[in-house]
Amino acid sequence: MKLQRTPLMNSLYAIAIALACGISSTVAQVAVLTQPTKSLFVAYEPTRMNVTITNHAGQTVVLKNNPDRGWIEFIVENGSGRPLPIVRRVAYKGVAIPAGRAVTSTFTINNSYDLTRPGNYSAYALIHLPGQGVAEGIRSNKVHFTVVKGHPSWSQRAGVPGKRGATIEYRIMNVSNGDRSDLYVQLEDVKRGRMLATYSMGRSLTFRNFKATLDNKNNLHVLFLTTPSLFCHTVVNLSGKTILREYHKKAGGVPDLVTTASGAVGVINSVVYDPAQERKKKLQIHKLSEIPAGL
Repeated sequence: MKLQRTPLMNSLYAIAIALACGISSTVAQVAVLTQPTKSLFVAYEPTRMNVTITNHAGQTVVLKNNPDRGWIEFIVENGSGRPLPIVRRVAYKGVAIPAGRAVTSTFTINNSYDLTRPGNYSAYALIHLPGQGVAEGIRSNKVHFTVVKGHPSWSQRAGVPGKRGATIEYRIMNVSNGDRSDLYVQLEDVKRGRMLATYSMGRSLTFRNFKATLDNKNNLHVLFLTTPSLFCHTVVNLSGKTILREYHKKAGGVPDLVTTASGAVGVINSVVYDPAQERKKKLQIHKLSEIPAGL
């Protein structure tokens, strides 16, 4: 029996074709670029990817989550090219991209994947447009990055005031990548075996050793040379947050950490570097140089 199309069926068929063509056209006119924030990460630190979505569709493109999947996901592979399993699905906030505009967002992919094992990895983003099926999407370029473990050169355990039996361990690591070396801090909740924080405190010139100690509140103080003329004084609290970062210049000797009788920690043989004041001084010198001789 031959099924005869009714006017209603023809209209629905035309709408379906138009929608399919519209989705296909939009896919061809949306570009996705992925770039890691750096090429080398330390295990447990946030592994971040910048994703730039450019809209050439001639109309606003709205990306949002639906019950089946999020509007963006990442596919991560190990050094052998095998996809890693997702350990936790994350729903990111949707975005509307006006016609002719590009939007860049940063995503932390180790919220979804276990990237604690050292090695080489690759990743790419998959953007799902409204109307696309679960297996469909716009794929970005594939990027490569490396994860290293990091080897502590200093560590110290400390109790947590007000929390009986709670102990954290501070660790400091020098991590090199090419001609650059960064000084990392890492905190672990010893009782729970959980990493609280892992991040770079800044560039470190390793020909001069860093100094580290705890104050009377068990905050970590670290002093290290970050440029040939500047020392960085960083203070990290028991939650792993940086609560102070100051830069110091030499004044009468090599800057060093000193602990007072009350247990407070400070920096000696230095003056605090103030970029605004430095610019003001240079401007005054420049103005004086313009005054004619003899005046």
